[in-house]
Amino acid sequence: MVHDDKDLGEQFVRLALAIDGHMPGYVDAYFGPEEWKIQAKQAGKLPLSDLTDQTNRLATDVSQADRISPQRKDYLTRQIIAMQMSLRLLRGGKVSLADEVEAMYDVRPAWKDEANFEEAHKLLDEVLPPGGSLKERTLEWERSIEIPVEKVKELLPTIVRKLRTITNQKFNLPEEESFNVEFVSNQPWSAYNWYLGNFRSRIDINTDLPFRVNFLPALMAHEGYPGHHTDLAIKERLLVQSLKYYEFTVNLINAPSAVMAEGIATTALRTIMTDEELEDWFREELLPASDLSHIDLKRILAIGKAGRKLNGIAGNAAFMMHDQQKSEEEVSQYLQEYGLSTEKEARHMISFLSNPLYRSYIFTYHVGYDLFEELFRHGDRDMYFQRLIEEPVTPSQVRDWIGSKNPLH
Repeated sequence: MVHDDKDLGEQFVRLALAIDGHMPGYVDAYFGPEEWKIQAKQAGKLPLSDLTDQTNRLATDVSQADRISPQRKDYLTRQIIAMQMSLRLLRGGKVSLADEVEAMYDVRPAWKDEANFEEAHKLLDEVLPPGGSLKERTLEWERSIEIPVEKVKELLPTIVRKLRTITNQKFNLPEEESFNVEFVSNQPWSAYNWYLGNFRSRIDINTDLPFRVNFLPALMAHEGYPGHHTDLAIKERLLVQSLKYYEFTVNLINAPSAVMAEGIATTALRTIMTDEELEDWFREELLPASDLSHIDLKRILAIGKAGRKLNGIAGNAAFMMHDQQKSEEEVSQYLQEYGLSTEKEARHMISFLSNPLYRSYIFTYHVGYDLFEELFRHGDRDMYFQRLIEEPVTPSQVRDWIGSKNPLH
């Protein structure tokens, strides 16, 4: 029986690195001992049957470990269940998308009723400028608030500075933390945080899709402060450096930790700024600096609020592609009809959903957002957010907090 909790974390990391050999990109970030990575590379692709046996043994060891906290045991257990599903799929196993997501992410996804999207359409119809069809009006509105990439580069330092200041006041960032922003193209995502370790990240922003001024604060909150970069930097300081929880030196795409990461990122801006503060920021600084002072600010915020009701449409598209075997053309039409997106945006989403790593990952965004917003309604938002970025938490534990009368224990 394994009792050395450092050894449990190390075994988990070594298995993750070995699985990445079969599925490049499975490990999103690694900042543990360099020798583990070198040894994994030297070992080459290990047989999937061996990796399955090792993962099953680790699951048993964790279940029998009597010197680790219940919270850490829950975290490791659910991460290992996700690993077992990834190995099952690599061996050619066939499961429904919902079963895949449940095993990998500790959440059970469901088809989102189109009534939600129709409600969004109704709200948008009320707040968009008058004109042609709802889709035409949506696209015209989006074009009216587009800004060139040169303007984005001008605005970002101001946006990042403000978000960092508020985040540091609330959540005490590591002194040495920082990130760089780079602009890239030909990627299936709109932006990506690559965590490099030692409290540093590189944030890539994809120039293939248009930039809209209303999107920038949410984007940098999501990827930087207090989203992915903040979450990983604080966990590195508290869980890796202080507690030696080595499992937090590896960031996996297909694991419950991804729901936690995206839940944190999608609720990040609303956690550090009220609607009123955001409105003031747009009015006093962001719109003038973007040469868009003439844009109706109330309309920007109302349209953003209505648009949140479209969350989940990409999950439906994933069900259509992978369970219902719908054609790309059918999925594209669905995204354009209900999501009011352009054909280019729909094709971009289909590209994302076609990637085996991301087809299930797509659920982490809206499921994480909905789960965390329900949690924040249950109690103090800042207190919960702090726990989420400081502790080894799983979606199951969040559900327990929601159902608990005394969630601090």
